[in-house]
Amino acid sequence: MPTGRGRPKDEGKRRDIIDAARALFLQRGFHGTSMDALAKQACVSKATLYSHFADKDALYSALIEDKMATYQVDDFAARVSWDIEADLTYIARHLLELIYDPEALDMLRMVISEGREGSDVPDLFVTTGPRRVLHQIEAYLAEQKNRGADYLGDAAADTELFSSLVIGHTPMIFALMGVEPPLSAVQREARAAEAVKGFLALKRTA
Repeated sequence: MPTGRGRPKDEGKRRDIIDAARALFLQRGFHGTSMDALAKQACVSKATLYSHFADKDALYSALIEDKMATYQVDDFAARVSWDIEADLTYIARHLLELIYDPEALDMLRMVISEGREGSDVPDLFVTTGPRRVLHQIEAYLAEQKNRGADYLGDAAADTELFSSLVIGHTPMIFALMGVEPPLSAVQREARAAEAVKGFLALKRTA
């Protein structure tokens, strides 16, 4: 696809680079992975690597965005119907599918490990991933209130409540520790439905 001046970028090579980054970051950690190693793993030149990604931060952000797009949590705006229960169930279901993806869990473990070393990777991860999702939910709830859902309160507080009900600290922590397996597809569906019903019941009876 054209990207301005110069020759069009090869999307196949971009995909190869992202796949290489996914493998190496999980194997070696962010700071243990060099741009030389990434170019070698992707079977591209360093010039090609830098033509797609200015630096390792940009590549890591693209990797997170790619995972979010896979589970359709990158952009809710084009997917909502403004039926609040249906929309929140969609968001909850896809959010849980992303969170409990085994590779996503491994990526989060890497972020935690990097954070213990004083790395800036956690900030990059939160900005590109979780915070972006939460801002979308917040914007959605604010617009629902503007459209007449007057039982909703402060959008930021409601987003915190909703996301907490969806994710649940105990199963998430146990899955990260490997104490229990990630929630199954059936369990994720049930949790999404229960979280949405619980959220709406709390807000409508407050």
